[in-house]
Amino acid sequence: MKDIYIIGAGGFGREVADTVHDINKKSETYNMAGFIDDDSSKWGMVINDIEVKGGTDFLFDLGKNDPGRIHAVIAVGDPDTKVKLARKLDPSVTWENIIHPTAIISGYASIGEGNTIQSYALVNANVKMGNHCLINAGSGLGHDVVLNNYVSIMSKCDITGNCVLKDCVYVATSVCVIPGIVVEKNAFLGAGSVIVNDVETCATMIGNPARRVK
Repeated sequence: MKDIYIIGAGGFGREVADTVHDINKKSETYNMAGFIDDDSSKWGMVINDIEVKGGTDFLFDLGKNDPGRIHAVIAVGDPDTKVKLARKLDPSVTWENIIHPTAIISGYASIGEGNTIQSYALVNANVKMGNHCLINAGSGLGHDVVLNNYVSIMSKCDITGNCVLKDCVYVATSVCVIPGIVVEKNAFLGAGSVIVNDVETCATMIGNPARRVK
């Protein structure tokens, strides 16, 4: 079994921990080594039976002499935070893909490293997913969707066929993106929005149909 550290001891970290537990129920894969969080007030706390071992410096030091031994996943929704954490810890950590047993993943999908795919998510044929992406519960990626790195898709979203989401896009709950849309990097798609046009870099989109508000 692999020791797995979950980076982020907040709400999403607890959700990822539940996913790890569900993976182990099907096939014993991971030993839950602990949460990692840079909030020092949490160090030593036990959250849902898992100890917060320390901050990212702790994990960096633990893995720098034997990086292949330390397995981790970033359980943080904010894309910019994920970028900072990944860049800091890349030399020390082997990034795991944490995929819930109920998720459906096409055999023709391509998935990078450090991704989290939660319960009842759907990743269809010929999807290409980069690194450190999140697909939350009940969300779906249509055929030929491309996710670059650090994309976060919250629950119950529908990213339809041939869409491209570039680096650090954040998709809030219950968003629908119609086929063929390109969402440029660092865009934010507000909860419940229906995206019917391409989205510019750093844009904030809200509504049905979605309009740029920032």
